[in-house]
Amino acid sequence: MPSSTSHSRRKLPRQALVLVAAALFTWGLDVVYTLRWNPELQFFQQAYQLKVRWAERLSREQGVKTVIYGGSSTLFSIDTGRLFERDRLPAVNFGFAAGIGASVLTQAAVQELRPGDTLIVALEPVLLTDSLEPPGMGVQFSFITGHPRWFFRPTVGTNSVFWPSALLALRPGGYHTLTMLGKLLRGGSLYRYAVADLHPDGFTQTDVRVSDYQPGWHSGRLPPESRVFLQALRTWCEVHQVQVFYLLPWSYAPAEVAAGFRRLNAQFLGEISTLLPVLYDPRLGAYGVREHFADSGFHLNQEGAALRTDELAKQLKSRRVWAAEELRVLAGR
Repeated sequence: MPSSTSHSRRKLPRQALVLVAAALFTWGLDVVYTLRWNPELQFFQQAYQLKVRWAERLSREQGVKTVIYGGSSTLFSIDTGRLFERDRLPAVNFGFAAGIGASVLTQAAVQELRPGDTLIVALEPVLLTDSLEPPGMGVQFSFITGHPRWFFRPTVGTNSVFWPSALLALRPGGYHTLTMLGKLLRGGSLYRYAVADLHPDGFTQTDVRVSDYQPGWHSGRLPPESRVFLQALRTWCEVHQVQVFYLLPWSYAPAEVAAGFRRLNAQFLGEISTLLPVLYDPRLGAYGVREHFADSGFHLNQEGAALRTDELAKQLKSRRVWAAEELRVLAGR
């Protein structure tokens, strides 16, 4: 008579297969949701296509252009359509979301460059002071735009992700799942921004406002991997005949913290300036007009973005950069 032990052994493979099949089915649903239905990624996919069309148009009609890229501080704060119409500076806003990560944002931007172009690196400081390993959203963005090489075989730097890890990243996180369920239950919009918010040049505005804004604090120091990464970017630009500058994003900083925030940014820029020329901005990234912000301390509203863009136009025309000694004095070092 068969023992209970042998009976369990026969059943175990079947149970294991059921568990594996369930896991694969769940992962498959996650992949379909991520690449077809995730409203945030759908927004950025359409934003990417629009920005690429604008960049191609500028290259075709103007010959050379300026590509300005970063996270959402670029997306919501630099009106490149205004730069073109008001100052005759052909530029494309290639900003997306900080959650995509510095590496993938950079790969996407350099793909649009041609000899003679100018690249403005406007990455938020925290993207360079923290790890450069592409996060899950960076992997998802690469897939949804049709460019998995951005994380697997990057053009600039060596911050890659192996395929098994990348495939596992094609699933929504717990926070995303909970917030989406909450939105579905409330019957509200599934994503804060809409394609209608996008301008033809890639600049974006929103009517959403919040009651509290925070400065974009960061460590102020570049880790070794960021130094290697920025040096690789500079070398790539030199080889491909592209001028490159770093531009510090503006962040909300009320009067009581503005001085300290500027000193921290001066310290950060002092390190950046050893690798990339830094466009001169006496504000040092601190802007305290609360009424000029939208739904984040990095997102300017229409009035704030117009001011920011007009000041940037002057910087792009003069090409003045910070001297290392100036930044050392401002950092109090």
